[in-house]
Amino acid sequence: MKKRLLFISMAVLLLVGCQPKSYKITGEVSGNEHEGVKVILTERVNREWITIDSTVVTNGKFEFVGEADSTRVVYIVFKHAEPQNEVVGALVLENGKIQVSVQGVNVTVKGTKENDLFTVYKNDMVAIDEQMDSIYNTFMAMPTEEQTKQLQASVMAQITELEDKLNEKNVEYSMQNVNTVIGSHIFMSSFYGFTIEQKDALFAKMNEKTKSIGRIADLIAANEVEKKTTKGQPYVDFSMLTPEGTSAKVSDFVGKTDYLLIDFWASWCGPCIRTFPDLTEFYAKNKGAKFQILGVSLDRTKDAWIEAIKKHNLTWAHISDLKYWDCEGAKLYAVSSIPSTVLIGKDGVIVGRNMTLDEIQNLLNQ
Repeated sequence: MKKRLLFISMAVLLLVGCQPKSYKITGEVSGNEHEGVKVILTERVNREWITIDSTVVTNGKFEFVGEADSTRVVYIVFKHAEPQNEVVGALVLENGKIQVSVQGVNVTVKGTKENDLFTVYKNDMVAIDEQMDSIYNTFMAMPTEEQTKQLQASVMAQITELEDKLNEKNVEYSMQNVNTVIGSHIFMSSFYGFTIEQKDALFAKMNEKTKSIGRIADLIAANEVEKKTTKGQPYVDFSMLTPEGTSAKVSDFVGKTDYLLIDFWASWCGPCIRTFPDLTEFYAKNKGAKFQILGVSLDRTKDAWIEAIKKHNLTWAHISDLKYWDCEGAKLYAVSSIPSTVLIGKDGVIVGRNMTLDEIQNLLNQ
């Protein structure tokens, strides 16, 4: 019996001793487009980017060596002079040998258990993204006279179906890999596509260690707030300053039109900016007794906020407390990502959140 216990103890010691104590990331880059480019190993902590290490692509190769005190998701960024040419790839930083291959904008990672699992997930996401791109590009390549409204509606329906499939995959991977680095990362990166019920189901499976992760703890709290500001609930009032410096409240606008759309945005938010062409066109068509927009900015400076309003011709009402992610209005409505919208009816009841413009148009047409 003693010999057996001694054998088991030695086996455990050998296993522990064989665990890698450092990481080595070796990268190979195809072609010359990244030659001589600075490569940064970075991570996001509390919404801020922190550089872990940096190097330069030389003769199509780069390397990072260090010790990981914890297993976590980080990013490799190829810093080109023109920001639009930057290439970003995610990987799991853990001790061991990690191989990265880069071809154009495609970054493939393998070599450790977590990275191999992460690659399976990313490949699934890429496959769906490529389907969406193919549908969109095929439509846009057609002559203008053939891009009928009926065909456009069909294309949007196909893309929406694929977006729903993406959300389903994110929920599936998050649930299957709960309480792991990958599972937590997937959820934190895609939570905005989860329903309240799906988030509750995932939180119920999380252990205390996972729940204590700062970002997840925030999302658990935000989910409880969101339940109070979901469809069918009365709107929550708050007050902020207008660009002119006067105080204005949500209640100053509710009831004045059939519907009020609260649009949470910021001048630094690329996805927000990309919504403006369609949103300004929609507003021009529908503003009046039936419809109004109230923009709530998560900007940090007044100059950036006002400049963006002018630059993008956002002619509706605006308020902000210039507190960035500490925006009081965003907290009251559990806004954890932007753009984010809340549609309020004339009676002060929330009609929906993050509705499409087509869905809102259908309401206005009734």
